[in-house]
Amino acid sequence: MATEIGEIYYCEVCGNKVKVIENGAGDLVCCGQEMVVVDE
Repeated sequence: MATEIGEIYYCEVCGNKVKVIENGAGDLVCCGQEMVVVDE
């Protein structure tokens, strides 16, 4: 999976949110599981 600028990712365990400021490869992980893309 690749991230795209402006996407927001959410951790379903702790509630952390991350906004992508630079494209990248790989998965965003928090609390031991992949974060999910949020539609905002």
